[in-house]
Amino acid sequence: ERGSAIFMILDLEMRRKIYECIEQNPGIHFREVQRKTNTAIGSLDYHLHYLHRHGMIRVEKDRKYVRYFSLTKTWEDEEREILSLLRQEKVRNILVYMLQKKSSNPQDISKSTGIQSSTLSWYLKNLSGKGVIKYTKKGRHRLYSVSNPENIVKYMIMHKKSLFDEVVDRFIDTWAS
Repeated sequence: ERGSAIFMILDLEMRRKIYECIEQNPGIHFREVQRKTNTAIGSLDYHLHYLHRHGMIRVEKDRKYVRYFSLTKTWEDEEREILSLLRQEKVRNILVYMLQKKSSNPQDISKSTGIQSSTLSWYLKNLSGKGVIKYTKKGRHRLYSVSNPENIVKYMIMHKKSLFDEVVDRFIDTWAS
């Protein structure tokens, strides 16, 4: 019964292509789906609403982005949160740098990632607020580190294919060896 209903929902080639894109790239946002599937915005919007209405995808608001997850898997809250963060290139670069350095100050993170200090400050505050990173004070300075490095690495490895990032690939290859 459910199998035939899914078949009917995914009967349209365009809808199937959109669904497969979401399934292969959990936490992907609207514009990324649009680029990867080369679908007109109106058409994409229609099919995403259709997939959501028929229980095929989960839709989550993340500040200015809406992120999509297929419902073929049960997503832990932490995994969804980390994936949504890892979908952001600057956050990925910050986390990879911090995983390599164990603990680091904002000046070194900024220099290494090429992210301006004021922008970096916003990212560090956001990541700290979500519990992804933590800091210790040394005099007037803060040293940042990843709160649960094993989980970040685990999700990077699990979703390596969907991140398409040389920085992540190099990090995972180094971590594995």
